[in-house]
Order: sequence, then structure tokens, then C-alpha cells
Amino acid sequence: MFIIMSGPSGSGKTPLLYSVIERFPNVRKIQSYTTRKLRKKEVNGTYIYLTKSQFEEKIKENFFLEYNKVHKDQQYYGTGLDSYENAIKDGCVAIKDIDVDSYKEMRKRDIDIVGVYVTVKNRGILFDRLRERGENEQTIAIRLFDRVDYENAQRKHYDYVIYTDDMDKAVKKLEKIVDKEFKKRGIKVVKNQVEKKDSYMF
Repeated sequence: MFIIMSGPSGSGKTPLLYSVIERFPNVRKIQSYTTRKLRKKEVNGTYIYLTKSQFEEKIKENFFLEYNKVHKDQQYYGTGLDSYENAIKDGCVAIKDIDVDSYKEMRKRDIDIVGVYVTVKNRGILFDRLRERGENEQTIAIRLFDRVDYENAQRKHYDYVIYTDDMDKAVKKLEKIVDKEFKKRGIKVVKNQVEKKDSYMF
């Protein structure tokens, strides 16, 4: 089983993803690679950061399960094939956030995917979250003005849609989804005790 999450920048994919990993010990995050720069408040290790030439060399080596150029600035993003294969070999459920175009391509493959689209009802929240994490106005324009309508139109391809205007409710909804999909596949549901967060890092 591979839980794939997509949605606009600032929608809350990352805090939702980590909430699942904290709650379910048999869920493992699959390694992400990108050519974009580390953000000011970003935790090192969220991505492995490569130059464009390094990334393209790995493409030639068939290193990625999937990869794509995302946003108007055409930065590469990709999923490590070895990370995914090791998770499955270890009996873990894989989880990762992927852009909408890569997700549609992944659905064509012989992989047991649960697609979760993450967005907001109040679009202004996206702008606020990107500013709070230190993005400049040019980057915000690239990530939102040119992408949100297109990305939101793709949510029909996903199994579930979660709105993160209220993050606490969103975390609970995602936990119920994971519970349901585990039980459907006969996967043992084991949960850690997790304290409620005062705030979320976007």
C-alpha cells in the first residue's frame, strides 16, 4: 500500500504526512529529491537537495520511481526507487507527497495506491502559510497563481479530499482514512500515542 498525498503549496501536505508517521509506526516516508533550495524554516532531511546536473544523472541511472518538473520555475522533484522498495520489503506502508501530474502517472502502474488530495476552502490561507514560512512574493506567485486552479481540478482523480482550514480536524480525518484502508487490506492497525500539537509547520 502506498499513500500518496497531493495538493497546492501551503495546503498542509507535510504536517499531515508526518502526523500519520507519528501515529502509525508501520508507515514509512519515502525519500524525496529536489533541485529547489532549502527553505528558511524547513527541516533538513525533508528532501535530499541536488543540483540539476546531479538530478539528471540519477534519471539516467533509473534511480527514481517517478520524477517530474513542477511549477513555472521547472524545479525537479522525484521519488527514490530504493527507498520505496525497501519500505515494501520491510512490510511497511509507504507514504509520500507527489505533484498531481506524477500522481496520475503513478496510478497507471501496478501499485496499490490510496490517493489523498489536500487543499483548503479559503484560498487566502495558502498565501498566509507561504508567507509565514518565508517565501517571497515571486515564489508565492509561481506556486499559487499559476497552479492552484489546475491542481484543484485534479482532485477528482483521488480517493479522498481533505480540507486543512482546520488542521486538527484534518489530522483526525486522515487518521480515519488510514484506519479504514488498513482494515480493508487486512493490515494490522497499531497506533502510537501522540500529543495534540499547538501549531503546525507548513
